[in-house]
Amino acid sequence: MTLKILGLTDLHSSRRLAIGGLTRIVEEEKIDLIAVSGDLTTFGNTKKVKKVLEELDKLDKPIFYVPGNMDSEDSDNIEFSNVKPLHARIRSFQGFNFIGLGASNPTPFNTPNELPEEMLSLLLGKALEEKPNDDPFILISHTPPLDSEADKLRDGTHVGSFCVRDFIEREKPIIVLCGHIHESKSISMISETLCINPGAGAHGNAAIIEINLDEQGKATAKADFVNF
Repeated sequence: MTLKILGLTDLHSSRRLAIGGLTRIVEEEKIDLIAVSGDLTTFGNTKKVKKVLEELDKLDKPIFYVPGNMDSEDSDNIEFSNVKPLHARIRSFQGFNFIGLGASNPTPFNTPNELPEEMLSLLLGKALEEKPNDDPFILISHTPPLDSEADKLRDGTHVGSFCVRDFIEREKPIIVLCGHIHESKSISMISETLCINPGAGAHGNAAIIEINLDEQGKATAKADFVNF
């Protein structure tokens, strides 16, 4: 079987989303699920995050989301008919498990939704404990893993999370979809995991992720960038 995911991050929406462009991608690419890895707003309260998710709900596809460090810390439990929160949770979809981690590791900018590495690690562990079966799993994390292609600032400094990196190397998800560092748009490998930072959705960036599961339960994945 094949699962196609539209990966979005860092929408930083302050106005209506380009739903028309997203609708075109969803229809043309036959997307099964949309995953949003945080920063739906810029210092947005829960009401503003809710408004963005309400717009995304119109795409009429299942949506899993986590909030980012620029979203209010209480914006991790919003639901609509198609939208389901994933922060510190695990959800199953079409033979795959999805684990979510919102917020970010500490930054110099005093953003509203930052957590110490120890707490991020605890939240990942909590979600993993609820894994219902041995189906392959996907990590949706706002914060990218440390020392990767996905966490580099323009000057080359790596600012990702060491606990996310450790989790990936230890648990080996098929994919990690992340964001947070706009300039680190990338598709790369960490051990056996495909790591994708689609780039800021605020600038029309997204990724199409395709996962194939063979009859023996072995999963393979690939991804490409797309603009909307």
